[in-house]
Amino acid sequence: MWSFSQLNNSNFIDVLLIMKLSNLFGTNNSARCIPLEGDKSLALPGNIVEVLESPSCDPKKIILQLKENLHLNKTDLKQPTPEAKRMIRCLAATAKESNRVDVVKHLREITPAGTTGPLLPGNLDICNIPSEQIRELTIDLSGGEEWKVVAERLGLNAKEIRYLDVRMRNPCDAALSVVSQRRCMNVDDLYDVLTDCGMPVLADIL
Repeated sequence: MWSFSQLNNSNFIDVLLIMKLSNLFGTNNSARCIPLEGDKSLALPGNIVEVLESPSCDPKKIILQLKENLHLNKTDLKQPTPEAKRMIRCLAATAKESNRVDVVKHLREITPAGTTGPLLPGNLDICNIPSEQIRELTIDLSGGEEWKVVAERLGLNAKEIRYLDVRMRNPCDAALSVVSQRRCMNVDDLYDVLTDCGMPVLADIL
């Protein structure tokens, strides 16, 4: 994820390498945004939607109402079922839309990593992820072999992964750049890829 207006001499070379990779292995220029499989949206109880719209309502009160509606206890939040995870993700997404990021942050304190979804807008294209967050995420992944697992999950083949591993200083960032040239991918998609790869803590960087 580079902006040509922000390039310096060193990362200009990296961009040239990415362009070379695209020429070598091809891109899918006809790709379009495709919804994720399975509708993740749920209908929140009306009383929860109402309190989310009240800026003065304490996050703990909102979570308490969710627990009462779903008959959840502390264990259920620490080890949520798939259905509870979907409801928590739905609550977090609705809270972000209502400018209640404080609710999402509180949810992250009481649920396992990788449960709430990203703090960033879910429909934000990965090319537009703030530089500080994308740098932290890709450096963490590129520090070991984890980035290769993510790259493979994103559709890169063995030749492409080997090329990036040898030629790029931050191969994970380069892999995301290649993916973004081939198809539309947003923050929600990347968050789910990271959690599916067993990296929920890194997913919560987003």
